[in-house]
Amino acid sequence: MADNRRRFRWLVALALLGFAMWFLLDALEATTERAERQGVRLMLNQVRSALVVRGAEATLVRDETLESLEGLNPLSLLKREEDEAWPQEHCSALAPDDRGWCFDIGQRWLVYQPAQSLVIEGRQRGNGERFIWQVRVDYAGTVKNGKNTGKRATGLKLVEIDSDQVSETD
Repeated sequence: MADNRRRFRWLVALALLGFAMWFLLDALEATTERAERQGVRLMLNQVRSALVVRGAEATLVRDETLESLEGLNPLSLLKREEDEAWPQEHCSALAPDDRGWCFDIGQRWLVYQPAQSLVIEGRQRGNGERFIWQVRVDYAGTVKNGKNTGKRATGLKLVEIDSDQVSETD
């Protein structure tokens, strides 16, 4: 009789421990996702700020146009010489199952490959799906009949490339 009670107590203790581990792992996964999402947001804010500064520099220099900076690698604007652990500048160096930032030189895309399913700026990507942006020129001017007449380059912006625009061969 005492042996059955002891087994029952062990079974209840193991069940409680199992539930506690389940909740702990769930909370750990949610925290990891939040941290990754926040890291991506901070990086995008840094890139956008660097593009504003670079665009202002280009407008002040007479030999350079904003159009010549379209497709620029924004990671190079943020890199410091002493940075050892910097994101991969070339996507060929980033393994398909690795998480991280890179720049696709051929397409001229800034790419983020998440470690898990993630929602950034209202867009969701599953595990292994990439977020893709490109540096483009921002224009101001009037729009008449669907055409931008009198457009004037005002700066550089980061534009997300939708996954529907990316073919499997890219």
